[in-house]
Amino acid sequence: MKNITFCVIEGKSFAFYGGIAVSILFILLGLFAAYNMEHHGHIITGMNNQIVWGMPHIFAIFLILAASGVLNVASISSVFRKIFYHPLARLSALLAITLLIGGLSVLVLDLGRPDRLVIAMTSYNFKSIFAWNIFLYNGFLVVCALYLWFMMERRMQRYYPIAGLIAFVWRLILTTGTGSIFGFLIAREAYHTAIMAPLFIALSLSLGLAVFLIVLLIDCWETHCALGEGILHRPKTLLGVFIAAVFYFVMIYHITHLYMTGRHGVEYFILASGGIHTVLFWGGYLFLGTILPLLLLYHDKFTHNRVSIAAASL
Repeated sequence: MKNITFCVIEGKSFAFYGGIAVSILFILLGLFAAYNMEHHGHIITGMNNQIVWGMPHIFAIFLILAASGVLNVASISSVFRKIFYHPLARLSALLAITLLIGGLSVLVLDLGRPDRLVIAMTSYNFKSIFAWNIFLYNGFLVVCALYLWFMMERRMQRYYPIAGLIAFVWRLILTTGTGSIFGFLIAREAYHTAIMAPLFIALSLSLGLAVFLIVLLIDCWETHCALGEGILHRPKTLLGVFIAAVFYFVMIYHITHLYMTGRHGVEYFILASGGIHTVLFWGGYLFLGTILPLLLLYHDKFTHNRVSIAAASL
């Protein structure tokens, strides 16, 4: 491995302190939302005895998938020996830890009684995929912390590739377990399919790299750190590949359901008669989440524009 010199970026600009202020504001808003949900109950989110998953779960699953996917940058560096990504690996591992902690913090509210967290952590039903995921999530935090330590400690450099391989395999298992939450859900036939596991892996790669690019662009803007065109070219091209992979699995998912006569009703609801749900699928996922990002990433008019890369990542 070539010698790479790391240095501390001194954030003394107005944008840097402004970014910290905005981050603190979001933290306070999150604490306020958590207090209201804990005080008034899940009913304020629209959840009830029939609708058991709501907006908090969307944020939690998003953060968990992004945590798994954002580590891909470090994995490319250590597992696939791509030296180009090595300077970005530390940020990748740190983001993986912070995103997973954020996702798990949201999931704590799902207990209804966060003060009973100790019971949830000591009483397991191993017939449930949720129980297995507790070990996967905690293990992921430990693996990422060791991975980050091996990156930064010169004495541990010889173990760095091994730690990278373990982290790579662990995050694939973790994402498979998260997708299996839906894939094993017999009570909801629309989710009950094995393709959920690879779909969630593709989603994690796409979401994680998008989050990484946004954080990288914002950090470099706030600290006035030089960011060459070559550093952005490979990740943004890879992001387009991941977005296309997600579209492929989503397409196979719906084609499979359309082939099953018993699931025509739910497919008709999602694709044609679902009102806001249909609009969100065609306008939200397909146009804003697939077609527009691919256009911004690959069209000659936008491909070299950093604003376009940030917009595609969003």
